[in-house]
Order: sequence, then structure tokens, then C-alpha cells
Amino acid sequence: MILVFASDKGGVGKTTTAINMAVMLKRKNKSVIMLKADRNRDLFVWSDIRAQAGFSAIPIHETFGNISDEIKRLEKLCDVVVVDCAGHDSSEFRSALTVADVLLTLVKPSSSLEKNTLTNVTKTVRTAQKQHGNSDLKAHVLMTRIKSHKLQDAVSLENELKSDEIWLQPLKNRISELDIFENAVNAGVGVHEVEKASSLGVAKAQIELIAKEIGLI
Repeated sequence: MILVFASDKGGVGKTTTAINMAVMLKRKNKSVIMLKADRNRDLFVWSDIRAQAGFSAIPIHETFGNISDEIKRLEKLCDVVVVDCAGHDSSEFRSALTVADVLLTLVKPSSSLEKNTLTNVTKTVRTAQKQHGNSDLKAHVLMTRIKSHKLQDAVSLENELKSDEIWLQPLKNRISELDIFENAVNAGVGVHEVEKASSLGVAKAQIELIAKEIGLI
């Protein structure tokens, strides 16, 4: 499977979520390759910290421009290719959509700036589906970094998206605002490799439920 994380805005949690998803899959004996299509070094920095901490490597490849051929090449080598695109429209994002099985675009429902990205992302996805031959692409909005006292924002956004099928539709499962996601990545791991932490069970469950909803596990 080819899973793409992308957004029209940086800082929405793409890389953190992609890492936690990849680690969870590895722990469930899935072979995973991560493809870095973002010019920042975040994935490489995480991988270096991971190696220093003594954890087994998750392969990370890097490519730019039209990345569709590289994605298809990597797909033959593993169970899941996790593609981490930059937080803006790009040739990497558009070309990834032509071969992807699933796209997740992350949005904090209480952020108007992040919600506004859905207009352009939706247009780009619909173009990939209708004009570039990837009619099987399943694209979803993943609501993330949700604070417990702002659940109504998530409900409101879900209702808005469901009111018109032209929009990318939201996943049923969501990600809460939990420190453990960022703390795990800072330590070179994913939440499924943390032994003890506040809200650890919730964090693991949320990643797994999302994976099940999109057919990864």
C-alpha cells in the first residue's frame, strides 16, 4: 500500500503522525519504507536519534520532483510505503497522488488557517482522481491535535465536510492533543515503542484505529 501524508500548510503534524504510523506497522511485522519528499531534514534527524538510542532502523529514502516512479519502485520492496510530503502544494505532492492508494491530509479543527487548506487540497485530489487516472485514490481528512474542551470544533468540521460530497471526507477516528506523540518522536521512537507514559494507551489506540479504518491492518 502507498500511504501519503500531505497538507497545504506546515506544522500540522504530518511527519509526527507518519512516524508513529510507520513504527506501529513495524511493530506489527509489516515491512515499511518511508519516503521523504520534504526538503527539511526532520525524518533524517529522527532516524539519527533513533540509531543513537539503539532502535532498529526504518528505511528512509529521499526524492524530489516527480516522485511517482520512485514510489512504485519502493512499493515492490515492502508492504507499505509511507510518503511524507512538504506542507505546501508541490510537484512531489501532485505526482504522489497519481500512484497513491490513500492520502491523509491533517487538520486541527479549531484552526481556521488549517481548515482553509482543504479547498486547495480537495481540488488537487479531485484532479488526480479524474484527470490523472487514479480513480481508486482514497483521500481523507484526519482531524488531529484535538483538545478535549474543543471537541465541538471537530463535530462542526465533520458536519460541514459531510454536507457536500465534493469535499474530502473525514475519518471517523481522530487524534487528540497528547504530548506523548511529540515526546516519542523527540526520542527517536514511536508511541508503540514507549514503555510508560501518560495517555500512552490512548495514543497507541488512536494510531491503530486510524490504520484499521484505512485498511492498513
